[in-house]
Amino acid sequence: MTYDFNHALSVFVDTVMKQYADFEGRTSRRDFWHYVSIALLIYLGFNILAMIPYLGAIFSLVGLLVSLALLVPGIGISIRRMHDIDQSGLMVLIPIYNIYLACQPGTTRTNRFGPEPRKA
Repeated sequence: MTYDFNHALSVFVDTVMKQYADFEGRTSRRDFWHYVSIALLIYLGFNILAMIPYLGAIFSLVGLLVSLALLVPGIGISIRRMHDIDQSGLMVLIPIYNIYLACQPGTTRTNRFGPEPRKA
């Protein structure tokens, strides 16, 4: 399987703009990890820019604001990922185990949280 940056970027933008505080339904494993990859690139970029002398404080502050803005959609997509494997959204509160669960394949049928997410 290859990494599709354009798809990852569209998943990220869709999650942030259209599903900002959506905690219902399901998200596929692929879309979840695409969102996480773009969010990590953004965090990494701001951390690198924060090391620039004299301008670092500004980038650090902007990075903090961006991190706070991405907190709610990150929680939302994590909860929808737990729903895809037929688990409660509260599983995102268990450290390390939630990463293991996020790597598991989703259920291939309709579960109590809704129909199977579309395959792209």
